[in-house]
Amino acid sequence: MKKFNIADLKWINQPASSSITEREIVIRTAPDTDFWQGTYYGLEYDNAPALVLSSEETFWTLKAKVAFDSKVHFDQCGLFIYQDKNNWMKSGIEYQSNGYQQLFAVVTNHGFSDWSMANFDRTTQTMHYRLSRRGSDFLLENSVDGNRFNMMRMFHLFEAQGAVRFGFFASSPGDSSFDAHFSDIEWTECLWQEHGSNRF
Repeated sequence: MKKFNIADLKWINQPASSSITEREIVIRTAPDTDFWQGTYYGLEYDNAPALVLSSEETFWTLKAKVAFDSKVHFDQCGLFIYQDKNNWMKSGIEYQSNGYQQLFAVVTNHGFSDWSMANFDRTTQTMHYRLSRRGSDFLLENSVDGNRFNMMRMFHLFEAQGAVRFGFFASSPGDSSFDAHFSDIEWTECLWQEHGSNRF
């Protein structure tokens, strides 16, 4: 399997300010930026900054520590898959108006976004994530300490045959700007084990 190399990363909506080193990636958001399509809101966004790697490998795991500091409703950052404006996934922590940090994932297939989330606590804005691929299916996990991971979501992307573009994103749907920090990045063989039984 090819080693993770920052030279292979490509921008989707390059931001005005960023930093990319072997040790850490920093993305600064701008106001009114996000990814969202369809659903009853009637909103369409495809303008947030994201940094992605493209690979035809069908079995892999991406791991990263993600941190940010914000107090503005909907500010968010985390792991990302982007095939095109109508087919993608974003995930991470999002700041909510109720004061909680919320773990979230949005999966968009054929132009329609869903949204799953759960209150986490009122203070945590640093989290470790793992995103694993098995063909067109994916497993998203989170961990406070980077060792013990819990499942956030398992999902399917209909347009995830062959090459998939995946990496990191940050967005500020409101009137704000913040720095998203991505570190401890590892791209490895798939850690999501094949389901070996004909029943659960």
